[in-house]
Amino acid sequence: MRLLLLTISSVWLLLACGSDEIPDPTETKPNYFPDAIGSKWVYRNADGSEWTREVIDRNGSQVGDYLTFNYYPSTAETEIDFLSPTFFSINENQILFDVEKQIDRYIHTDLLTLAKDEFQGLEVDVTLEPISDPNLFFFQIPLTITSQWSALNVSVNGNITLQNLSLLKFPFNVHFLIEGKVVSEESIETPAGRFETTFKVNYNIKIMHTVLSNEVLTRSDQIIWYVPHVGMVKIENENGVTELTEYIVK
Repeated sequence: MRLLLLTISSVWLLLACGSDEIPDPTETKPNYFPDAIGSKWVYRNADGSEWTREVIDRNGSQVGDYLTFNYYPSTAETEIDFLSPTFFSINENQILFDVEKQIDRYIHTDLLTLAKDEFQGLEVDVTLEPISDPNLFFFQIPLTITSQWSALNVSVNGNITLQNLSLLKFPFNVHFLIEGKVVSEESIETPAGRFETTFKVNYNIKIMHTVLSNEVLTRSDQIIWYVPHVGMVKIENENGVTELTEYIVK
């Protein structure tokens, strides 16, 4: 009997000691691209104007498992920014932007303007062949100081037609090439606050038009300061500097 009591006491003591053990904390990965519905970011441009971007739903894109951004006031129809998507997708290791709308708008604004300048006095129409993979690879998860990648490499074909005549139809090609690279990890001060861990990412943008064997290359750079758990906090391009002024991440 005494032996049985000692055995029961020993088992109870072991169980009691086990209950006091603190489990190892689970490692929490940064939310590299906040995407909860209702999250929003307010930005101020170099001219003092402000605009807001908000996640409004998960199914409005009609292009698969994409989420939707709403902008207000809405961007101008002639303003083309490949790094400001309407639809975006997040998977385990990458952020993708659907840029079909931006490519289509670019063809029907910039390229059409060039064609009208080239064929002054004639009616000019542009038609575009379907785009096979209109996704821009914004960045890979996780971001590191050594990260560099091909963000967009898309070739688009179509035709320029003059005076609505099939005999005056000329093929064209536009090649979009965007390279991304993390150039530094630094702290940054913005109207929305100070952020100690910020990835400074440079996007080098090249667009090559080929019409009637004539090639025109345009280059530009866009720099984005990105903070995990927050998002884009600063943008710099040929139009100046845009900074985050306030944000709500759900």
